Amino acid sequence: MTTSPSLTVADDLAAARPLLFAYYNATATEMGYPTWDSPDDLPDYFRTDFDDVEAYYAAPGGYLVARLDGVPVGGVGYHLLGADDVEVKRLYVAPEARGARVARHLMDALHDRARAAGARRCVLDVLPQRTTAIALYERLGYRRIPGYLDDHGPIPLDCFAYDL
Repeated sequence: MTTSPSLTVADDLAAARPLLFAYYNATATEMGYPTWDSPDDLPDYFRTDFDDVEAYYAAPGGYLVARLDGVPVGGVGYHLLGADDVEVKRLYVAPEARGARVARHLMDALHDRARAAGARRCVLDVLPQRTTAIALYERLGYRRIPGYLDDHGPIPLDCFAYDL
């Protein structure tokens, strides 16, 4: 008899750093840059949330962690932007867990928490080459929007919004 893995999603700031580090290395790889052996080597632009996860994702935001059979395999952060928007940050699923609907469960939980915080919409930016992530966002009901921040930096990003 076989059993399917148990998937849980919960707020878990303590498990955020290893998942964020994996996200940063995946991003570097996708962009053709070298990866980092240690979080100590991360550049400043990734340190914004990594150095103080607790402050960056403080309530009413948070960092959700997905676990398959108790092992952290994915995460996503969120925080308020103004009174009405929740910004989705750094959705990541470990390669070995892709295809198990981990990202979908993380985003569903994030939407529930955003509604509970009184937000009206979720916004996010994503690298255009992340076509699988973009397809997920579109299946969830996200629509393309112009940049929602004054400065999204030098890297081209696609922006999306989801009305809660």
